[in-house]
Amino acid sequence: MAKGKSRNHHWWPVGLQNYWSDENGDVSWIDPDGNTDKKKSVNRKIGFKIHGHTLFRGHVWGESNFENEFDIDDKIHKIIANLKSLKPRGEHISPLISWWKSIRKNDLVLNDTCAKHHIKEQDSRDLLLFLYSLLIRSPSYRSKYEKFPAQFGLPVSENVGKANMRQSYLLAKKLCQEGVMTNRFFVILHSDHSRFICGDGYLDWLSGSLQARRVNGRALIPLTPHLCVYICTPMAMRTDRNCAAIRAAPWMVERVNEITQVYSRDRLFFLGRKPQLSENFLKREFLEHSNYKVDLLDKLDEIAQPNTHWGGLNAFNL
Repeated sequence: MAKGKSRNHHWWPVGLQNYWSDENGDVSWIDPDGNTDKKKSVNRKIGFKIHGHTLFRGHVWGESNFENEFDIDDKIHKIIANLKSLKPRGEHISPLISWWKSIRKNDLVLNDTCAKHHIKEQDSRDLLLFLYSLLIRSPSYRSKYEKFPAQFGLPVSENVGKANMRQSYLLAKKLCQEGVMTNRFFVILHSDHSRFICGDGYLDWLSGSLQARRVNGRALIPLTPHLCVYICTPMAMRTDRNCAAIRAAPWMVERVNEITQVYSRDRLFFLGRKPQLSENFLKREFLEHSNYKVDLLDKLDEIAQPNTHWGGLNAFNL
């Protein structure tokens, strides 16, 4: 993470870039016009905005720079390693059988691969804060609050967007570090045969509840080409499990990637073959679903229910 008074402020942490690099060490992305570009994963100028986390007050900006608040980035590699260690069922079956099982578009995919885990409290809080950090500093979140003054006939304001980002993240940080936490359940999607994409926006029905000082809602965040995290807040949970790991079938990865294109506007990061661009991404807008009914998320919500038949418990403390 950039320190001190650096002007390059990252909405996509440099620590995540390495997981998207190809055999040459390059990170690739595509824009709505179909143009592709790439840079070395060690380059600090990929997912960033100049003074993106600086609140300007006249000509003085140093005291209002909140880039260093995102120190959860220092734990990125530990968090990713922990998530990778949360294995789905059937981890040791042959690649051919794994592929055959993965192409079935029905509940058997979840039944065959779903494994329940329990993440220790501090690791759960760190993971939640990291997810919040990605949601809140994303360009889609920034854009939403920059446009807030327009509701009152005022011009779009970068400072209003930054102020809301800062306030929301500080609320998230305080809540995750020392607050009383409500139910939260993580579903870890592992993909062996297909690859997730990541954009400059996320499905975020979670951060809005921060103003009420609580964790409530749902969010879907691709972290690496082979790892995606879904978080939800069920009304009831078993105390011995707060996480499930599944092996995502190709149709599930495809659905996640479709959702990613809805919430992204300018960039899609990918590894390997470039993604087919959807009509939603071609609009070059940060879009949202018209309601909270998304088939894949509804299915993942079922896994989080205390009476689900999917997945036995693995007493796995990170």
